[in-house]
This record gives sequence, C-alpha cells and structure tokens, in this order.
Amino acid sequence: MKHTLKLGALLAAFIIFSAIPAHADSGPTLDYTLSGGPVTATWSMSENPTPFYVEDGIAFAVNSTDLVVDGGSIEDIICFFNWSDMGGVNSLTYLPDLVGAQLYTGPEDSPTMQTGTFYMTDELTGNCYTLTVTQAPEPMSLLLLASGLAALALMRKKALAN
Repeated sequence: MKHTLKLGALLAAFIIFSAIPAHADSGPTLDYTLSGGPVTATWSMSENPTPFYVEDGIAFAVNSTDLVVDGGSIEDIICFFNWSDMGGVNSLTYLPDLVGAQLYTGPEDSPTMQTGTFYMTDELTGNCYTLTVTQAPEPMSLLLLASGLAALALMRKKALAN
C-alpha cells in the first residue's frame, strides 16, 4: 500500500511540473513532408517562425538546419510565397519551385504557418507534389503518456501479484 501511495504522489508531482511550459514563445513545431514528385523532403519549423528576410506582401525566408532532401541532411534557406506571387514554397538550392497554396496567414514579418495537405506543382517541370504539414508531438506530452502507461502497468502487475 505504501508503494502505491508513493507512486501516486510521485506521478502527481510529475504531472504538475510537466504541465509548466519551458518555452512558450516559439509556438508548436510543425513537420513538413514533401512527396509525390521526383524530389522528397522533410523539415520541421515553428508554427510562428522568425523570418530573416521579408518582402512585404510577397514572401519571407527562414533558415532550415534540419532539411532532409532525398535522404540527405542539408542546410538551406526556405522561402514561402504569398498568393500575389502564386503561393508555394522553394529553397535556395535543393527544393523545386513549387506553386500552389499560400502556406501561412498574417503578414510576412510575423507569419503563422498553416497545417494540412497542400497540392503543389513544380513551376519549371510541371511535376505534381503533395506537401503535408502536421503539428509535431511535444516531447513532454510523449513523456507524460509514457509515464502514465508505465504507472498503469505497474499497478496492474501489483494487482495481479495480490
């Protein structure tokens, strides 16, 4: 009985302290997956990125340090375009010039990225792509889920032993 109470108190303390956000200013992380054409790519970035280059009403650019193109990790600059410039995304070197949906809302100097599935076309070759943008699971949420499942497993094991 003492072990169950200790475990319950420990789990309650963990839940309370894990609910306190460490850095709430950057927003959730979004995962990008480009597929369907001859080039495949993945990268992650904040839902509210801080652009290093802005052209009001047209586009903004961010650095990507975790871009994976056709299986190789690289660094590149990723540009997002407004409807006024046919929407879409490309990179300085590795991603095709994709036109289609505008992938953000708000002004270019403080954009909010959208989630969903977007169909895009390579402006130069006409190849069709699918860009899927999803919210990445937060590490603390995964840790909380794992600890809860572990606590349930321990309680079940203890109940079966009695």
